[in-house]
This record gives sequence, structure tokens and C-alpha cells, in this order.
Amino acid sequence: MLSCRQFNFLKSLAMSRRILVIKMSSLGDLLHTLPAISDAVAAEPGLIVDWLCEEPFADIARLHPAVRNVIVSGRVRWKKEGLNGKNIKERIGLIRKLRSEHYDLIIDAQSRIKSARLGLLCRGTLVGPSAHTATDKETRFMYKRSFRVDISQGAIESYRQLFAQALGYKHSGLPQFGITKHQWPEASLSGSNNLIFFHGTTWESKHWPESQWIDLLAIAKEAGEEVLLPWSSEAEKARAERLVESAAWGTILPRLSLWDLAGVISKCKGAVGLDTGLSHVAGAIGIPVVGIFGSTNSVLTGVKGALAKNLSAAIECAPCMLKVCPINATTPPCYETITPETVYSELEKLVAVNQ
Repeated sequence: MLSCRQFNFLKSLAMSRRILVIKMSSLGDLLHTLPAISDAVAAEPGLIVDWLCEEPFADIARLHPAVRNVIVSGRVRWKKEGLNGKNIKERIGLIRKLRSEHYDLIIDAQSRIKSARLGLLCRGTLVGPSAHTATDKETRFMYKRSFRVDISQGAIESYRQLFAQALGYKHSGLPQFGITKHQWPEASLSGSNNLIFFHGTTWESKHWPESQWIDLLAIAKEAGEEVLLPWSSEAEKARAERLVESAAWGTILPRLSLWDLAGVISKCKGAVGLDTGLSHVAGAIGIPVVGIFGSTNSVLTGVKGALAKNLSAAIECAPCMLKVCPINATTPPCYETITPETVYSELEKLVAVNQ
């Protein structure tokens, strides 16, 4: 026999709406979706949230405590491997997983053909942005309902608008990422109270010159502040080695999973980063972080957080939004306006506020 308390719990669980969020990539985009999930569960307590994403970013989806299940797609790896027996079984397994549960709503926040196709495999009502704001306009033929959002206000706000319209509530206030530092056990972490520098990013035009990083490390050395340098590729590891060797300062971290690296970040006293996913992780966790923006727009993709400061290039052609600088491909002139001294000064101010 069930007690009244158990019966009421099972009854409320049965009445709770179930949604599937589809946001496949990239790291920063998944992070920008977290506040929308916070809004949704605050507006509708008991809401059950599952998330479909690509393999490399599963740890980011797991950062939000309201996410029940993370469903992982190996699409990128499958594409590299070509068809073989192993990944055919994995593809079939993914389809079965997507079909195993009925969702009241499937929200395609990616708004790409690749994500909408997976949404159509699910059992439930597929919705997403309207043709005016969707990344792939053809998705309008795949959604049961679509919603117009204001992308000029940045990714976080547009995702918050999409979820609010889809689920029927009004959102307000500052974005809440839902991440707490207590998600990582103390004993599993290293690097407590150090600084951490995110020197890696994608576009060539988003890279701060190595000479600037070396000077920043020298300033930290003079201040007696230990600095950690993470890496996720051989190219990033080689850069970290060059920086540490030239500055005679800094510690190169071992290659870590996103989850473990997020745990290390949560214990650092401050961070400096480029327009890259790890800078957004630091901002979402809530540590002091200075973001460096040259070719990209800090208004649209800047680091968000109570202790985040974005420094934008003060040059006429910035932000150009070009992957390669047409003036100087290896050393974009826009970064001359963002000096190591300015970066470190701004970081010190944020760290002082947080102490």
C-alpha cells in the first residue's frame, strides 16, 4: 500500500509536463540555453526536462540540476567514421531512445535542419523559432508551431523568449544559469584559488596575440598569482607550452573532461578568456572573468555573469565578424587596443569585489 505522501508524489509526477530541449552545439550556445531552463522550471515547478545534444557537449547540459536526462548524439563522430556496424547500432539506439518517451513539447533551440530532423523522430509536438529568426529557414515546414524572437538582444535573451512563448509564461530579471559550485566535491578538485587563462578559441581573428598572453603571465608572476592554462587540442597544448616557457610562469593542466574542467574553474579566484566556451562557463559558474573581444560582438556573445567584464576592441573596423583578419591574419590590429595591463587591472577589480 502506498502512503498518502507517496500517492500524491506519484500523482504530481504523472501530471508534470515533460519537455525535450534540442540544443546540439556548440559549448557557448548550450551555456546560453541554461537561463531559459531556469526560467521554465521556476515558472512551472515539477517540469521534467530532458536534453538532446552532441557528444562533446554533454557535460554542459548536465551542469543544470533541473535536467533529468541528457540524450547524446554521436553525429559528428559518425560522420568522421563513415558507416560501420558499431555506429549503425548507435544510430538505431539513439532513435529508440528518442521514441521511448512521449513529450508534451519538443523545443528545437538549434533551429537547424539537423536538429529539426531529430525532433521529428521524437514523440511529441515539435516547436522552434519562426522563419524570421531560425538559423535554417526551412525548419518552418517541420515545426507544428513557431515563435518569433528578438535575436538583436543576444543569444541568452532569444532563448529565454523562445521557451517563455512555447511554455506560456512571462520571463523577467537577470539570467540565472542554475549552476552552483557545490556540484563538484572538494576532494576531486585542484587549483583552488588560482587564476585561469583561456587562451584557445576557434576563429583565427578571435585570438589575442601570444605576446599579449606572455605579458599578462608576467604581470601575474610579479603579483605572485599562480595561473592555470587548460587545453583541448594538440595545437592548444603547444601554445600553452610556448606561453609558459616564454613567461617562465604558469601551470599547464592535464587534458580534462568538460565536467572536470568546470570543477577546476569553480575553485579559481578569477579568469581571463577570449570569445570561447570556457569563458562562458566561468561566467555562468560565477567567478570573476574578463572577456577579450576583437572581431566578435560582445553585446551579442559577451560573457554573462554577475562578475563578468567584457573588453571590446576600440578600433573602427571592430567587430568585423570575420574569421580571418583581412589586415593582418596572424596579429589583428584590434587587439592592440586591449593591453595586458588593462586586462589585469579589470580582473583585479572583479576579484576584489568577490572577496
